[in-house]
Amino acid sequence: MFFPKYLCMVFALLMPCIAFDSSNLKCEVCCRLVEEIQRNVSSVDPTNIVQVSNFRLDGNGDQIKQTVPLARSQLYLTEVMDSVCEKMNDYVRATFKKNGTLTVMPLLIDGKMNPLMSEVEVVQDSDLNKSLQYHCEDIVDDIEEDLINMIKSEDDDHIVHSICTDVMQLCPRKNNKVEL
Repeated sequence: MFFPKYLCMVFALLMPCIAFDSSNLKCEVCCRLVEEIQRNVSSVDPTNIVQVSNFRLDGNGDQIKQTVPLARSQLYLTEVMDSVCEKMNDYVRATFKKNGTLTVMPLLIDGKMNPLMSEVEVVQDSDLNKSLQYHCEDIVDDIEEDLINMIKSEDDDHIVHSICTDVMQLCPRKNNKVEL
């Protein structure tokens, strides 16, 4: 697609380079990673089910099989993990104009410019945001199995908190509240 790729290059020419605290950036990337995975999983028709089995046998010597939603199957989630970080190429670093808080956000949402673009200053770094994909891949490499197991458990309400704060310990807690 022409637009996002070249839009990033235009931003690179117009926006100043600012260094960010690596831990804040990793927290933001982790949150966006989990949100992308959730978006991917929720886009699958819930009536699509697959039969999965393991290597165990029941009392009759038959393989134990069960049906699970496609979006929660090991195979599907592994495929998502293999490709999800490529989407970070469509994300930019930015700071909110009102308070200077770092965010990592997509340029486009549903094919349209992100409505938050007017509320942020896009900050380009010297690597054209390739470090977003690098941090994403680093997170996936570290916790792919934990991530898949948590998503399979279907507890979507607190998964960003669980993964980015509890498991990866990338997002800080402040006064018993998580800053996401």
